[in-house]
Amino acid sequence: MAKYRVDITEPAENYLVDIVKYIASQWSAPFSALDMMDLLEEAMTGLSELPQRCPVIRDERLSQMGYRKLIVKNYFVFFSIDEKNKVVNVERILYVRRDWLRIL
Repeated sequence: MAKYRVDITEPAENYLVDIVKYIASQWSAPFSALDMMDLLEEAMTGLSELPQRCPVIRDERLSQMGYRKLIVKNYFVFFSIDEKNKVVNVERILYVRRDWLRIL
């Protein structure tokens, strides 16, 4: 089985940093913030093997763009797959209650 390279875009990386900062400061839980970061990073790294296991988003516009969604606790990891180059592009990480259809 071919492995995929996982690339994390700048918006996704920035939101990951924001998640950690928010949990650490608003909840006064720095260890929980680091645990969440580790969990998200592990989930994204796991996309290197069989990223097709995550469904294509049902929205017509986003499905045409090839966006898929991975659920990690209270966050959605949005990504697309470049089959030709065997690359998974992590586009965004968003809190599940955000209006992600409008944001994406």
